[in-house]
Amino acid sequence: MRHASEAASVALGLWLYAAPAMLWAATDWLPLTLPPRTDASWALRDARVNGLPMQVQELTSELPVDELLAFFKRDWRRFGGSVAPLETTQGEWRKLTVQRDPVQLVVQAQRNGRGGTHALVSQVNYRDLQRDYLPRNLPSLAPLQVSQVSETRDGPKRSQLVQLGGEASFEIIQQRLRQHWSRAGWRPVFDRAAPGQRQWLASFDKGSSSVDIVLTQAGPREPLALTINLLDAEP
Repeated sequence: MRHASEAASVALGLWLYAAPAMLWAATDWLPLTLPPRTDASWALRDARVNGLPMQVQELTSELPVDELLAFFKRDWRRFGGSVAPLETTQGEWRKLTVQRDPVQLVVQAQRNGRGGTHALVSQVNYRDLQRDYLPRNLPSLAPLQVSQVSETRDGPKRSQLVQLGGEASFEIIQQRLRQHWSRAGWRPVFDRAAPGQRQWLASFDKGSSSVDIVLTQAGPREPLALTINLLDAEP
């Protein structure tokens, strides 16, 4: 099962919008300048969350949080506009947000315990929002509701991670999922239930495509949690 990194998951929590089936097109981003003594790595480079294009970089800096945020406040003046970056606090994270249409740029920072800073820099582009973002080969899973669809690409490889939840019968949803991919000609790779637990793990593949499924329920009267990860290679 392939998931976004923990760092990317924190940033994804910022963007829970409902909204993609356009072609995957190039997206414009604001140029980012790093503070001194700061390293960056990609957490998400080519992604969409509920149809919204997103990039996320993870920063490791020797600078304390105050200095790192002060650097970005000064640097982001070059984007122009009459509204200064907005600083807010969310738990242990301090956030700095600037909106330069159509892009919103956010840095989240917290102390790393070594006198420096762990930070995430996220960009979303509202101009390239897609309206029909659900994967087309999903079965009907009502009454479960989709909470998030995260789509990432690595060259020709595409991953679509769909998260759903709600009140429903564990057995009915399990049967519906199993039958859907089996009837469509997908080959079962594994199909396992945790003994004594309401947890089902399954995987199917077909050509260069695969699907991984995790269905869980904490108790008979608890809501279901369903994660479907679709992987394929497009021309």
